[in-house]
Amino acid sequence: MLIQLKTAARGAMRHPLARAAAIRAAARRGHGLALVYHRVTADGDVAHGEVVPSLGRSRLRAQLEALAELGDVVDLPRLLDPPASRRRPRFALTFDDDYPHHTAHALPVLRDVGAPGTFFLSGRALHGLGPYWWERLEALVAADGVERAGRALGISGDSPQALAAVCERDPAARGRLAALVPGAGGRPLDVDGIRTLAAAGMTVGFHTLEHPLLPDLGSDRLAVALTTGREKLAAATGRPLTLLAYPHGKADQRVARATRAAGYTAAWTGWPRPARPGDDRFLLGRWEPGPLDVDAFVASVAVRLNRAAPVARR
Repeated sequence: MLIQLKTAARGAMRHPLARAAAIRAAARRGHGLALVYHRVTADGDVAHGEVVPSLGRSRLRAQLEALAELGDVVDLPRLLDPPASRRRPRFALTFDDDYPHHTAHALPVLRDVGAPGTFFLSGRALHGLGPYWWERLEALVAADGVERAGRALGISGDSPQALAAVCERDPAARGRLAALVPGAGGRPLDVDGIRTLAAAGMTVGFHTLEHPLLPDLGSDRLAVALTTGREKLAAATGRPLTLLAYPHGKADQRVARATRAAGYTAAWTGWPRPARPGDDRFLLGRWEPGPLDVDAFVASVAVRLNRAAPVARR
């Protein structure tokens, strides 16, 4: 039933008058929306076995141009401030993980359309670390297919995302993955790339060095995960890192309290909810549109701007 309601809502938002009314209503309530992207690729690149979604440069540009028509694209920290006007909603753009695509493809699009962006990085190259574990999983699935990859890892799943969901909580599976494809997955964003983003005026936030599932960590390990690598990345950017994106988009009240204690000023989950006045600054939401075409993207934006907030897990 819930899926049917969501589908019906998106269908209704394809009608221009209904969509415009919904967006105006969201703006009057002070709602905004933070969007999250991961990999932005060259147009025509075909990925196989993706765990993390990607989209081409032209599709990203089309989405950002559509956003600028719907509302105001602002730097992420501005979503934390009360709106000066409630005539148009505000949108903020964020990009996660240490992908070289950030400077190769995302940054040129942001420059072309004149939009600010926030990049939540781990700084893995600063510590001699290779790709994230799911990049190795993607390489394994691309080479062997989902079924064979699952057998090799001793887990089951009918899609790359299903295998990743198991690996996310299974350190042994991630260990087997590292042994099977130690050199796969590409290189992370290097120090020159990190500095390029900062020099371009982009905001840089922290995404933790090891990208663990924070709610599963005990208090001591949680405190370490929230701080290890932060200062080295800050030194590379020349600015303090005060914003955090939770790895895997997952957090709870305990993680939020630890994040506040670690000196951050705000943190974002993966909950696809709007930014609203009075939100908990350490359990904020973001929405990932992926490679939606412009019509579906605009309809989904209208739905997301008006979405009710989920109940935080304690």
